[in-house]
Amino acid sequence: MAALALAVLFIAGLACSSAEEGKLTSIEEYPSLVQVENRAGLLWLQFCAGSVLTSYHILSTARCFSGPNYTDRNRRIRAGTSYRGSEGIIREVSRAYLHPTFGLLANDGDISVVRLETPMTLGSTIAQAPILGEGIYLPYGLQLQLVGWGTTSEGGNRGDSNLYELDIYTVSNDDCLETYLGRDDVVNNTITENMICTGLLSTMGRDLDTRDEGAPLFFSGVTVGIVSFGVTNGEDSVPLVSTAISSYTNWIVETATLL
Repeated sequence: MAALALAVLFIAGLACSSAEEGKLTSIEEYPSLVQVENRAGLLWLQFCAGSVLTSYHILSTARCFSGPNYTDRNRRIRAGTSYRGSEGIIREVSRAYLHPTFGLLANDGDISVVRLETPMTLGSTIAQAPILGEGIYLPYGLQLQLVGWGTTSEGGNRGDSNLYELDIYTVSNDDCLETYLGRDDVVNNTITENMICTGLLSTMGRDLDTRDEGAPLFFSGVTVGIVSFGVTNGEDSVPLVSTAISSYTNWIVETATLL
């Protein structure tokens, strides 16, 4: 049984309200954000992100916790810090639960609930964020916040270890699909109703930094999506695609409370 109950919100009155580049923020502003670190020999490197569900559970993508060489011992969680790869607390992964539809249709079902071996102590720098209720879909043009340790501008510097937030806007899934179908450099380019497409206000696209995979998308402090895939070659003309939380809320709650 999870140490704390999940908070699920049903948002009424979604409204559209910009920064084209990210701005510095702190973990105190987004205490649900965590780093997913991968073992590389003797080193641990941040390569994905996630968010706190309960003191024992993290929400991320399935892609961040799968692959031919994946084991639970190759991943760990760093929480409670604004800085990539330093400070905060470390928790080992007990088991990652992938959504059962992941891998059946391109990138659909790209979501995981990760149980930790030992609980986190929640407080000002480690805290739950509510997740969007089942079946709630976002209007196009809605301003969201993307938070993470990825680049802050198209093709930007990957050396900065600070935490940034970026205003990003929802894009029509039909327009998003049309953009992806026109590209030869994206293999799994299917866009489904279980995804949220987003981009900058000026371009309706956003360059993907792979370190942001699994990072939450927020609306008014509520987690509405988690970054799944995009184009990584320094372009802001192609939408960033995230897993829509509201397609999986019931599964998330069941997994995090029963396992």
